[in-house]
Amino acid sequence: MSADPWWVQSYPLPPIYATSDDFAVTVNGQEVPVTAFAPEPGSGVEYHYAHFSFRGTATVEITTQAPITSQAVSPLAFEIPAQVSGNRLTFALNRSRYLIVKIDDLKELVIAADPTESDAPAAYGSGIFNVVADFGADPTGEDLATKAVQAAIDAAYAAGRGVVYVPAGVFAIGSIVLRSRVHLYLAGGSVLRATADPADYVMKFRHDSLSMDGTWLISTEPGSSDITISGRGTIDGQGARMRKDSSYLNHLLVPVGTRGFTVDGVIGRDSGSWAFLPSRCSDVRITNYKGFQSQLQYENDALDINECQDVTVRHTIAICEDDPYSTKAWAEDANIALSWPHPRQPVERVLFDDVVAWTHCAAFKVGNGHYSHQRGITYRNGYVYNATRAIAIDPCYGTEPCTDILYEDIDIESLDHDRGNQNWLLINTRERGLGIGPVSGVRINRINIRDQGGLSPLVAAGTAAGAIDDVVLRNVVIEGTPLRTFDQLGITLGPNVEEPTVEYRGC
Repeated sequence: MSADPWWVQSYPLPPIYATSDDFAVTVNGQEVPVTAFAPEPGSGVEYHYAHFSFRGTATVEITTQAPITSQAVSPLAFEIPAQVSGNRLTFALNRSRYLIVKIDDLKELVIAADPTESDAPAAYGSGIFNVVADFGADPTGEDLATKAVQAAIDAAYAAGRGVVYVPAGVFAIGSIVLRSRVHLYLAGGSVLRATADPADYVMKFRHDSLSMDGTWLISTEPGSSDITISGRGTIDGQGARMRKDSSYLNHLLVPVGTRGFTVDGVIGRDSGSWAFLPSRCSDVRITNYKGFQSQLQYENDALDINECQDVTVRHTIAICEDDPYSTKAWAEDANIALSWPHPRQPVERVLFDDVVAWTHCAAFKVGNGHYSHQRGITYRNGYVYNATRAIAIDPCYGTEPCTDILYEDIDIESLDHDRGNQNWLLINTRERGLGIGPVSGVRINRINIRDQGGLSPLVAAGTAAGAIDDVVLRNVVIEGTPLRTFDQLGITLGPNVEEPTVEYRGC
């Protein structure tokens, strides 16, 4: 790594991805490739992204084809000043940020400005298992690399500990399984890319609502411990293509029954179904993760925490059609969970901190799936670029309680007016035929709502089984106006919810 205090690292654009025709980006005068994200065949570009790492100060310059007449750098809560000169937009960063830049009528440009890596391993040496140099994996994506990558993982495990090093290049893989004390490192410019052929996988689940079978791309061995995935590379599910051509689904990352699982810095993109699913794990750390999903594919959540304990999700961005961030607890015989290790577990002590969401569904969600107790869940420093609902607690599918929930310092920019059911708050315990659980001990504090949507916030309880109790809101600002009374919130209360069960303590 350079000793330059203003160091910038860009990464080669993998040849399987198209370069943006709309934007060029430089950082401190260094060109950074811009990827046009267009996963579904024939669908066109959904958004663009530029990815780099830096330390010190980064001056970002975005160039477009035509003069710029309007622009916004989101999250607006960051208050990043930008200057426009003709067809150039310039702003400076002094810390890692994940931004969404909107210029005129162009598709959004995501700026994924990562921190520099503090512990990147060497490509060769003792304890390093290089998938190309040592195991002959094809870096062009032409030949299947599954056996080589899995052999590297197994060799690192047999050695007692090791780094599986994936250099820049494209590696076509079917399902691979990580084992204890293995560190999978994806160098910048590397892509582990799912093949689009279901024959390369073992079926792992049935997604009932989509009536499709599916698989796991990268998973862990149940009962494993101390597993890490890091780097600045990409895990690509080719999910839109597989879903359209083969009616088959994949999850990108499924740590199952693992204690001590870490993900840092990688991009996860284009899963055909829910993308990243820590399931029945403990001690999970997810940082600097970029979840880039299609906004056209229903049921493609970016990150679902399933029946895990002691989870920290910090400094991430998630873009998808469905829920970017959620917690869930499924029945042991649910099709989605049939391959998870048993028994069923609670969701406990989960923190989402400094997280950016862009979705057509619920940005920061607790639920669905309440077959186990969900408690101690915190969303803090959350930024909603766009969503149908910003804050949602929806304990359907199961009857276990949902308690001790905190939403704090949430900034809501826009609610999706195309969907017609948008509101900034939903707490819904109305029975819908598959069981419902009670909700209690909810704290919602310091919420800045720039766009409150077309519907009133809704707090609705159906029966005693789905009771709502001890909900306190504080310090809510709507479109610049601090609210001082409960009536100003405009909350629609269901027939079994009354004050002071739901209270507001003004600014």
